[in-house]
Amino acid sequence: MKYLARGLTITFALAVLSGCATSRSRLTLDVPSPGSAVVSGGKPIVIDAVRDARTFEADPNDPSTPSLKKGAGYRLDAEQRKQAIARKRGGFGHAFGDILLQSGNVESLTRELVVNALASRGYSVVPSDAAPSDAPHVSVDIRQFWAWFTPGMWSASIEARVETLLDIADPKGKRQLDVKGYGYNAIQVARDANWQLAYERAFKDYLKQFDQAAANNGL
Repeated sequence: MKYLARGLTITFALAVLSGCATSRSRLTLDVPSPGSAVVSGGKPIVIDAVRDARTFEADPNDPSTPSLKKGAGYRLDAEQRKQAIARKRGGFGHAFGDILLQSGNVESLTRELVVNALASRGYSVVPSDAAPSDAPHVSVDIRQFWAWFTPGMWSASIEARVETLLDIADPKGKRQLDVKGYGYNAIQVARDANWQLAYERAFKDYLKQFDQAAANNGL
């Protein structure tokens, strides 16, 4: 009973200390720098569009599915929804408040992530009107950009996942790259820094997976 009581106390603490689980929070995320020294002056490439193609559900059973808190005070319009990056949960797994970006949105962050990934491959992103006729063109669909909290008896975890589908067109033809990044962070308290660390690991994994996928597809 003593250990059970301790476990319930820890579970309760995780719920209480998870950044006010029932309220909406704002979070700042930083994208890692490119994995190489090539940032400018590389081969020109054009990013035509970055689109948030995520699908949100109401109260999904799977916490990794993007969801939004119900209630008139928590409704988000189409532009605000692009800022949603996570959903907080209580000690027993019930979904509560959501987490939005402090500034920018998932499209601007993903664009920065892709720009840095391309820089690591020796590319420099340029405007369409400044690109040579044979420069590759890239469009990016964001399939996943979400983090979630999973409670436990003695500890808990925050996981983050980023997935993009890139459509590429160049003189070699048209092709697609499906790139995923995943970050895991075992925690005791779901404070802001732990959400940020999960995303930092997901971003770094994304850059690594991007490099491998690009090399395998001639980019």
